[in-house]
Amino acid sequence: MKKGLLKKNKVLGIDILYILSIVPIIIYSFYKNGIVPYTHGYISLFLSLQYLVIPIVIIVLSYVFEIYYYIGIKKDDDYHNVVNSLVPYINALCYLVCGPLDYLWLTIPLIIVLDIILKFIDNKFSINQVALFKCLMYLILMAMGITSTANNYEVTIEYSTGIMNMLLGGFPGGIGTTSSIFALVGFVVLLFNSYYKKEIPIIALLSYAIVSVIIALVMGNAFNEIFINACESGLLFNLIFVSTISTATPVVRMGRIIYALLLGILCAIFVNVLHLGIGVYVVILVLSLFTNVFNKIK
Repeated sequence: MKKGLLKKNKVLGIDILYILSIVPIIIYSFYKNGIVPYTHGYISLFLSLQYLVIPIVIIVLSYVFEIYYYIGIKKDDDYHNVVNSLVPYINALCYLVCGPLDYLWLTIPLIIVLDIILKFIDNKFSINQVALFKCLMYLILMAMGITSTANNYEVTIEYSTGIMNMLLGGFPGGIGTTSSIFALVGFVVLLFNSYYKKEIPIIALLSYAIVSVIIALVMGNAFNEIFINACESGLLFNLIFVSTISTATPVVRMGRIIYALLLGILCAIFVNVLHLGIGVYVVILVLSLFTNVFNKIK
């Protein structure tokens, strides 16, 4: 009995690391999209607080729904499935890839509805929920004629493409996808999680860099564009967090390697040739649909 309890607590501790890994990103996104615009007089204090309140609400609601789903619907008395669910982490990632919009609260219903739909078609096929959410949001905003990802303060300034500013994330983009530094902090936290597939972002980043250099040489582009394009597309955030979601990535080692290689190569093409930031999400989404195929590669 004690061994079973200790095992569950150990797993619980590991899975909590997923949430802890994005806490620095949530705090920084609150500062970047809430505090800075507020101190410059572009938004009210109430609107600035939404960047701290909304992710907390999403995580709490996700756990509430998990309790209802497992205990209320599936009649599962084991709390293990609830407290160790990846859904709160995945839903929080969905929030972080959104643009800093004035009607940000509308993303909560879409996140929850998408989660419910995918739950009831579970095990039918593999799909990356965060990439799917981002692509759907992109299409919705395109239909509404909204293409800017700048917050209320960023639309009034020209941002620097200096190394430190780009690494910190001082430019328009997803709420939590711009800071490469805080993405790396999250990566360090995730390294303590034995379930985290750390080889995926490492291999994908290496293949991305190699292909990007080749593209720069062929097209005659400046090498600093590789760095700028990677930052602006939120590449590190997506490789570290979105592309490694365990339910939408290969289980077998060779499958993960092939998946990561294709991820890096295709992202390099989309970002450096086609100049489509959404392309990173499209690549992750499409590759996730072939998870079962990757799992057959020994």
